[in-house]
Amino acid sequence: MKLALFFGIGFAALAAALKQDPCAGCDESLSLAYQSCAREYGNPCAETNQAGLVASGPGTKKDVGCCLKKDKHDRCMQCKSMDCQFATCHTNKRYYSERTLVMEDKTKTKEAYESHDAKAMKAAGWGL
Repeated sequence: MKLALFFGIGFAALAAALKQDPCAGCDESLSLAYQSCAREYGNPCAETNQAGLVASGPGTKKDVGCCLKKDKHDRCMQCKSMDCQFATCHTNKRYYSERTLVMEDKTKTKEAYESHDAKAMKAAGWGL
């Protein structure tokens, strides 16, 4: 009896110590899954009636798994815009814009600056 109580209290303490991070899992695989669901169902969380038409009243969701992906995508977009000034959260600031940011990062390389600096120096009369 004491052993069961000990494990019960230990399990409760462990469960309280572990908190779920709502911003976990915000990566490219989620964005691809969301896009495929959006392509197939539009809004997968919309409820349809028995005729298969989207209705304003209660009904069945178009696709429950895709609805969960849409909800997670919406949450990741909120996490992306969060201001974590003191490193209190772990967010992927590049979620859903990885490709765009890579192209922007390429303009900020050492080679890009050297090319720009050489042209600017020559225009200012520093070149030979």
